[in-house]
Amino acid sequence: MPVVLDWMRGGSAGEPVPCVICGKPAISRSPSGKPVHKVCAEAWTEQHSRKAVA
Repeated sequence: MPVVLDWMRGGSAGEPVPCVICGKPAISRSPSGKPVHKVCAEAWTEQHSRKAVA
C-alpha cells in the first residue's frame, strides 16, 4: 500500500532549492521546513517503513 503524506499544514512554497532527497530543484517544503518534493518524501517513507517491518 503506497504511503500518502498529508501536507495540509506543510510549509509554504519558496525559492527553488535542492530537494534533500533527490537534489533536483524543489519549491515545496516539508512540514518541518525542509525543501523536498512530496513524491520523494512519500517514496522515502515507504522504503524506510518497509525496512522497519522486515
